[in-house]
Amino acid sequence: MEVKLLRVTESGVELVATAAKTSDSALTRSANEIVELIVDNDYSSALEHIYFTFDVAGISVALSRELLEHRIASHTARSTRYNEEQGFGFYVPEGLKGDAKSVFLEAMKSANDAYTRLRKLGIAREQARYVLPMALHTHYILTMNVRSLINFFMLRLCVRASPEMRELAIRMYKICVREYPAIFSKIWCRGYTLGVCPENRARPPNCPFAGIIPVKRTLRRDFDKEAKRVIEHELKTSNH
Repeated sequence: MEVKLLRVTESGVELVATAAKTSDSALTRSANEIVELIVDNDYSSALEHIYFTFDVAGISVALSRELLEHRIASHTARSTRYNEEQGFGFYVPEGLKGDAKSVFLEAMKSANDAYTRLRKLGIAREQARYVLPMALHTHYILTMNVRSLINFFMLRLCVRASPEMRELAIRMYKICVREYPAIFSKIWCRGYTLGVCPENRARPPNCPFAGIIPVKRTLRRDFDKEAKRVIEHELKTSNH
């Protein structure tokens, strides 16, 4: 996998501060202080003015399908309709060893052989491509604004994310924190960013924040009864 930064909005901190001051003319803080306030309090719409464009190579088609779940982004992928795929590269999932890895590699060879034979029989790429595996390497151009990137990192830096996706997220994160540390240095998975992990019982034993960051279920149990009383009071006193 290879991730490169193609383009990023310049002077983004100042741009975000200008946008924030347009919304609230009473803001007199410096640009860095405004960005810190926005990140700390999740007033994140102004962050949408900063864009990153990444060149991502050597990821699987399976991963590219997961990326499409992040809809507030611009996606462009290598086309198997217009590109020849004989001798294609592919992703090997972590943990495959011994016989399991042999079976996997045999499946990749079989798919490549079938694709090659179809092409030699004169079958068009757009028809032959249906024998290609989800592990097939693809090339991707991805553009996301900072607000969407924060959401992406909160979900995909979690240890529960698929290994390939988490590797991509870490590589993208390193680029983002290098370009705009004032924004991204306070961002990681949802548990770190929010100060409470919403994964609850699904949080795995290898979570690096286990014992440091509480799970949502525990906090809810502690305040739920009193919080419900407050909500009931709000509903009774509401004029709407």
